Amino acid sequence: MKKLVSRFMAVLMAMTMILSMSMTAFAAEAPKGTLTVNNTVAGKTLDLYQIFTATKNEAGNVAYTLNSAYEGFFQSKISGASTLTGEALSEKAYNYVKDQVGTDGSNGAAFAKDILDWILKNATTVATTHTTANTTADTTVINNLDYGYYVVYPLGATDTSTAPGNEKVKSVASLVSVTGIDATVNMKSNYPTVDKKIIPAQSGSGITIGAIVNGNWEGNHQMELDDENESEDTIAPHGATDEKKVGDFGIGDTVTYQLTSKVPDMTGYNSYTFKFSDTLSKGLDLKEVLSVKVGNTTLTAKSTGANTYALAYDKSNRTLTVTLNDFYNSYKNRTGDTITVVYTATLNRDAVIGMNPNTNKAVVEYSNNPKSDGTGKSEPSIVDVHTFDFTIFKYYLKDETQTGLANAEFELYKANEAGDAADTNAKINIVDEGNGVYRQATADEAKATGFTSAKIVSDADGKVLVKGLDAGTYYLRETKAPEGYNKLLSDIKVEIKPVYDETTGKLTSYSVDYTYNGKTTNGAAITNKTDSPEVAVENKTGAQLPSTGSKGALMVTLAGIVLFGALTASKAFGKKKANN
Repeated sequence: MKKLVSRFMAVLMAMTMILSMSMTAFAAEAPKGTLTVNNTVAGKTLDLYQIFTATKNEAGNVAYTLNSAYEGFFQSKISGASTLTGEALSEKAYNYVKDQVGTDGSNGAAFAKDILDWILKNATTVATTHTTANTTADTTVINNLDYGYYVVYPLGATDTSTAPGNEKVKSVASLVSVTGIDATVNMKSNYPTVDKKIIPAQSGSGITIGAIVNGNWEGNHQMELDDENESEDTIAPHGATDEKKVGDFGIGDTVTYQLTSKVPDMTGYNSYTFKFSDTLSKGLDLKEVLSVKVGNTTLTAKSTGANTYALAYDKSNRTLTVTLNDFYNSYKNRTGDTITVVYTATLNRDAVIGMNPNTNKAVVEYSNNPKSDGTGKSEPSIVDVHTFDFTIFKYYLKDETQTGLANAEFELYKANEAGDAADTNAKINIVDEGNGVYRQATADEAKATGFTSAKIVSDADGKVLVKGLDAGTYYLRETKAPEGYNKLLSDIKVEIKPVYDETTGKLTSYSVDYTYNGKTTNGAAITNKTDSPEVAVENKTGAQLPSTGSKGALMVTLAGIVLFGALTASKAFGKKKANN
């Protein structure tokens, strides 16, 4: 009997273990879902909040159960549900969501925005229903998700696009039901960006670099810049076609920049940081901040307050910062409005030349987490400014070989509006940098007391570099030829021609064509950063012509007289000798 009981207990324990293992295996095999999120950005964070858990039977029917963490939201939204809990509230919550989003989900933005705001302001309550995933570029796949109905929130993202269809509300969050491996979200949200471009010169004056550096910029800028899109503004009208990512200028020229962004969606925030940071290269000097606008509202330069902005300039890093004050309270209901900053900079004597770009990059810094004071930065928007050069090669032909000529002197003029002659009122002011290098003077240099434009003088090898020039047409005038050589009778037409890629806007090459005495020479395309186009200028000389009445002619005459006298004397002496 004892043996029988022992055997029975052993069998019972074995069955219990098997049953336990089976139950464990069954629990482990509970279905998990997969969610694919499209249009993601690498390195960002996706937060998923499970509002409802879900089960799915073999027939494909899905049953949803409200996560208790969200009871507070639905109790406040559903009429007569303030005291409901459990299954009673779960059923009403399910019907409420179904009514809000519509049968096809096309009206879900308002609900998504509403519940996301509640989630972000009740982060502690909903923490247990929260899943975090790190995104990859374009598409992010999240595996092993419990079945359920989720709010998908790309942390710190915004949505400034136009609302599709009849939707009047947009949301950075999406809604998705995960009950298998085929759940997909096409994320419509993005992250704040800045677009920097060169625009035509604007009328009006603004806050100077001196005022910014000295800290007395506040209140200086109370004027309103002319609206460049108004038809009556004949000074500086411009449209989208006038905005460029790259431009060419001469040293001393003023470049007008425009930064644009959008007011982001600030759902879940109580305050929001939004500022532009723009870093200038060594070849560009900040000049003035002309205007800051949000939509049609022109902001005032002040350290605090609604519809104001603050300025700072880091001299060592050459970075301008424009901070929009009280951003959340001022613009929380203006999602999608365009933010515009217009400022100017001057191309200076440190500018790099030719294929070397004078780069200028801007970013926008923005709040990226409603639960903290953290900020993120946009990808930089880069604009290139180019200025050009050419080498004058002064030579003469010696045994059919081009041999350099020193001490030829030149002046350079801008072409007239028609481009067919030198504009005598547009002589280029020149600074001699030494070692055969000359550049266009800046406006401040040209205005300085005692300034005199330098002559461009060829070196011993006949070559001289002229740099810091805008693209366009110029006329090179020889004012003095080397001793013993003939000065050119007319100007040389010089045309600087850049080529920009239509897609990227980047400079791909530039060339210099030149015309003298009706003959045009097409210059080779310059594509690297070390070469310079050449303008070859020949000087000619000839044998010296004799002059009448010269000393040489007198000596010839005297020699003839002496010879004639000698012949006459010889003849007379011969006759006398014959007579004798």
